[in-house]
Amino acid sequence: MDKLSLVKEQQRKKILKQWQQIVNRQLIERSIHTKLIQTDVWNQAQTIGITISKGLEWDTEQLIHKAWQQGKRIAIPKSNPQDYSMSFHHYQSGDRLKKVWAAIWEPLTSDVSIIEKDNIDLMIVPGIAFSKNGLRIGYGGGFYDRYLQDFTGDTVSLAADFQIVDTIYGEKHDKPVDMLISNFGKIYCKHT
Repeated sequence: MDKLSLVKEQQRKKILKQWQQIVNRQLIERSIHTKLIQTDVWNQAQTIGITISKGLEWDTEQLIHKAWQQGKRIAIPKSNPQDYSMSFHHYQSGDRLKKVWAAIWEPLTSDVSIIEKDNIDLMIVPGIAFSKNGLRIGYGGGFYDRYLQDFTGDTVSLAADFQIVDTIYGEKHDKPVDMLISNFGKIYCKHT
């Protein structure tokens, strides 16, 4: 493992440990959700790309249901671990999902249609740690960095205050998000 990968792995482990130890999870989660739903990028989006949360991640099911109530279309990812690519598929209430590698819930592709990335207005990008300039540490596969290289919609990540660190050392392929939504507010990260 090279030095940069080692530093990222140490940051990942530290934040995951903190995440496991929080006692006011529901309060933080509710605050993050409320702040996201109040943003212009959420309100203007017609199609939202979002994962089905797993493990310690901030719950996305509530956000998905809120989007449906507001008449928005939801797209969830299907990953290909052979080439680290992703495609996003239309997800509606009642659609069947299956748990695949890394305990990720994905659509049964025979049941749902692909939504092309230029038709996704807002992408909720998962992660473990974030810097104020929008760089993030995910789970290490690089799926989102690859997918977002030519993505033109808005990108947002949900992060509690303890997930925001001073520095994340980026690599050439890293794609920063435009905005962080935290329990204490919004951080605009847009790079121009």
